[in-house]
Amino acid sequence: MKLTKKKILMILVAVAVLAGLSMIPKKKRQMPPVEETVYTVKSETVSKSDLQEYLRLNGTVKAENTISVYPDIGGKLTRVPVTLGTYVKKGQLIAEVDPSSPGSHYASSPVYAPIAGYITSLPLTTGTTVTTSSEIAMIGNIDKLQIECKIPESKIAVLKNGLTARVGLEAYKGIDFPAHVFRISPVVDETSRTKQMYLLFDTSDERINAGMYVKIHLNTILHENVIVIPTDSIVTESGKKYVYIKNSDNTVSKREITVGASVDGKAEITSGLSEGEQIVVSGMQVLSDGVKVKEVGSSTPLAGKPSSNGGAV
Repeated sequence: MKLTKKKILMILVAVAVLAGLSMIPKKKRQMPPVEETVYTVKSETVSKSDLQEYLRLNGTVKAENTISVYPDIGGKLTRVPVTLGTYVKKGQLIAEVDPSSPGSHYASSPVYAPIAGYITSLPLTTGTTVTTSSEIAMIGNIDKLQIECKIPESKIAVLKNGLTARVGLEAYKGIDFPAHVFRISPVVDETSRTKQMYLLFDTSDERINAGMYVKIHLNTILHENVIVIPTDSIVTESGKKYVYIKNSDNTVSKREITVGASVDGKAEITSGLSEGEQIVVSGMQVLSDGVKVKEVGSSTPLAGKPSSNGGAV
């Protein structure tokens, strides 16, 4: 095919351009280096401490050995010679019941205190008609108060006598009263699926009264001298748990761990970590194994490694 002058000229120009490009030094034709992202994180040193598990419960202050008193016969309550708070001796008269009915007259039937103690309840007034199932009074030993509470069946495995507790009263906010477990019911209630538990106050205090509502902080299992880290520093993937270790060269390594007990934002680590290692506790969400990091508040980027914008620094 015969070349025209125009085509020949175009070929010569293309050859000249290629020749010029071949003469440019190789370094000048290289792409600029890609900036490496440096992520901002917060880290802390792994250490050992005690981790105390506990239960939060509600309960009621009750007099020890509280007993309800019932009449031996039905009739009209005619006399109650005691008042609320009265101390009575065993066998002391606390009420009289008249069993008379229209057309018949009988002597009053006395009601005696079955134990010594204080009158903690007088639910009925004089003139009330009562039966043998009517509670005339309640007597208890208020010199030694106890706390009664119910424990869900799912929590009873950790219960035992001697467990310590901090007890708070609604009337005295911010004040804790020490107590301990002294009795646990041997059976679970079939209806409520709970166990009855009783605590004694460690010291006598006139501010504590029978009938008070209390909030209980019951100490259960103590994990002594174990590795403890913030639960927020743990990453969960495919059912496994990991943390990011901060290395001496300011890179991070992803490491699998085994978690034990968790209490109030702190987790016991049973394997995978050693005391003295550095772990990332903030900023883990954007990390991956081997990336560069710098500590929160540090204004100096890593030597020779420029920072990029947008999320990482």
